[in-house]
Amino acid sequence: MQQTTSISKRIAIKFHNIKGIYKKDPSAQKVEGQKEFQEYVQYLIERGMKINNLQMAQFKTRNNLPYLGLQTIEKIENDSILVSVPKELMLTTKIAYFSDIQEIFDAYPQFFCLHCAGGWQDRILLTYILYQSQLGKQSQWYHLISNLPRDIDYLIFWSDEELKLLNDEKLVQKSKRELQDFLIIQKTLTHILDQYPQYFKKETYSFDNIKWIFIHLVSRCFGSTLEQVAFVPFCEMFNHENTDVKYTGLYLENNINKPKEDKQQDTNQSDESDGDSDSYEQEDYQYPIEILQQIKNQKQKTPTYKLIEQELIQYQNQVNFQDPNAIEQLRLYQEKCNIRIDLQIQYLKNKRWFQENLNLRDNFTIIFVSKSLEYIQEQIKLYETDVLSYDQVSSILQSVEEKSELYLEYVKDYACEKLKEKSYQLKQFEFPEQPQGIETVEEMLKIAIPENIKPFETKEDWKEDLFDNFVIKCSNKDEFEKGAQAYFSYGKISNRSLLLRYGFTLEYNIYDYVEVKTQYIQYIPFASDIAQNFQLSKYKKFKIKYTKINDDLLMYFKILNWQYDQGISYLFDDIYDTTVIDQAINLIKSYHTENFKETLKCQQEKITDQNLNYHDYFALIYHVERQRIIEAQLEALQMLKCKIEKKDYGKQQFEWTSYLIEKFQD
Repeated sequence: MQQTTSISKRIAIKFHNIKGIYKKDPSAQKVEGQKEFQEYVQYLIERGMKINNLQMAQFKTRNNLPYLGLQTIEKIENDSILVSVPKELMLTTKIAYFSDIQEIFDAYPQFFCLHCAGGWQDRILLTYILYQSQLGKQSQWYHLISNLPRDIDYLIFWSDEELKLLNDEKLVQKSKRELQDFLIIQKTLTHILDQYPQYFKKETYSFDNIKWIFIHLVSRCFGSTLEQVAFVPFCEMFNHENTDVKYTGLYLENNINKPKEDKQQDTNQSDESDGDSDSYEQEDYQYPIEILQQIKNQKQKTPTYKLIEQELIQYQNQVNFQDPNAIEQLRLYQEKCNIRIDLQIQYLKNKRWFQENLNLRDNFTIIFVSKSLEYIQEQIKLYETDVLSYDQVSSILQSVEEKSELYLEYVKDYACEKLKEKSYQLKQFEFPEQPQGIETVEEMLKIAIPENIKPFETKEDWKEDLFDNFVIKCSNKDEFEKGAQAYFSYGKISNRSLLLRYGFTLEYNIYDYVEVKTQYIQYIPFASDIAQNFQLSKYKKFKIKYTKINDDLLMYFKILNWQYDQGISYLFDDIYDTTVIDQAINLIKSYHTENFKETLKCQQEKITDQNLNYHDYFALIYHVERQRIIEAQLEALQMLKCKIEKKDYGKQQFEWTSYLIEKFQD
């Protein structure tokens, strides 16, 4: 029977079963006492918050480290609302701005306003919560603030030794850059608040207090799709898992803004890019010396058609015009040279067409262009050696343009279907723009305010969310047993981004990936000058995931092996021979050899080691997940090769890898 459930969903279900998601957790223990938390919950319930059969409990990691979360008291049915919080209980940026300390925000728009500061809402909330924290029980946010734990952190605050455990230099460098950003924010805020002793006690904005609130803003706030960044009371207690539990806005019947048919959208959907895999890295654009020399020579080289013109002049200078035979030979030579010049101009026209119509920052396309230009020169050479006539070569060059147009149509479809891009765009004139780093308080406070821009909007102009209640809701797929941990999905997030945003990692994270790259620039001799002109990275990068054999990986090796006379449709027919698969296997194996020195079994056994602290534990999971993804991709590729060769693969290491080859033809 044909499977109707997607491969990703089938793998997600397997991972849920492996981890016991939705199932009763026998190790969980109800947290007794917690007077402040109970007062907090009671305060919220009295003001309209509703909680559906949830209680705070202590759970254990696989190596028995304790952590807090929410446990179901009774079975939770699908489509159920887990928590409903009246909008009035949310602490938003607008509330923080229009407060007793508004004059501070107005005095330093360079630090606090929308037009000058990235993360401006977090900075306003950070300052306001610090102010409210010193008011104690006099603050309307006392219960929220007093229940923000202090024993939390995330990746940027790990030690250098702990960061080394990740074995990911790119991630470590990103973490260190973000730490420097925090330190500038901390120093600048300290400088600003020093000017306002009437509002702030010195100890209120100590380094530790700023760090404490800053971490909660990064890891506990909601806001990517809300009108404003907000603390939503109680909801910060949910831990993350890849469930379908989402947050959304609930409209009451008497709300005039209620969408028709009560269409609630999933407000916390996010993409899978994480914003880091495709980030600009200067080293990617530093071509090898031999390629740079080749490009330099290409630029300095006299165009071929001009060289032919020079050949003709030299020939004419040697002709004896008194000899009729010599004159006839000159005529024939001129005719030949004119045709050669015409063919070289056609070559340049084809090259210009590629530049104007194709995305030359697409690695596949630049290889296609190089092979097309090489093919044209080969045909011209056949004319020059009298193998083909001018008409034959002209016809071939015309067919190159037609095939290039066909390639454009195919590659547009490929981009939309395989890469899920909304449209095929020419990106060759875009260069990754790098923000100027701010390194001192002085630089931060000298940021220019754009002319004719008001730093802050009037109270009436701030956009508000129109719903009545913020709710966390199960989908029709989420059903929690009694005694299970109730999870909420923060979004489709890789372990890399989980570390950078929240400080933890997940085993069997279906949205995790490993970036494998290969330097391909040496394979485009006829288009390396174009690649450099259009700022193309020298690397082709592949996101290797649990849920599929990477299409780009196979396509890359297919186009490297492609011969022009095989035609365009061959490139996009989703049929791969064993040569292509072997090359893909070798690239993944090379990555594996370079990055993983111990067996996966050995690494997995370490996860239960009770001597590991939290950072050790999450770093180990990060490493294990990467190794598991790579080995699963290797197994899937090897199974695909066996399928093509009509051989049995034998015993699988991973039970889900057989799903990944179902779409491929034998």
